[in-house]
Amino acid sequence: MKFIIGGAIIVLVTGWLIYSNIESSSAYYLTVEELMTTGPSDRMVRVTGLVVGQTIDWDPQQMILRFDIADDSGSLPVLYKGVRPDMLGDGVQAVVEGKYTASGIFEATSVLLKCPSKYTEE
Repeated sequence: MKFIIGGAIIVLVTGWLIYSNIESSSAYYLTVEELMTTGPSDRMVRVTGLVVGQTIDWDPQQMILRFDIADDSGSLPVLYKGVRPDMLGDGVQAVVEGKYTASGIFEATSVLLKCPSKYTEE
């Protein structure tokens, strides 16, 4: 009986550890529309959209990057403090991770850009 109880406890603890690690490392991206309907939050989220080229504003002295990402539902202003990604340009698909503030600005802690299709084989 002791072995059955001990085995059950080990299986439950192992299952819980697997579940909690999968949940914390899963990468779900929100669209701009989904983020707007959810509203401001202190929770870290990932949002995907296309970079609007005319809105890119880079301050190399303070390393502050401002730009908008957009989809069919609208656009989202993004503020990022850090190194400017090399491939940042008009129409590039971006994934930004950070927090959506009450002021309507998405404060990004990381900016990831997907490779443009010009690098794929025809």
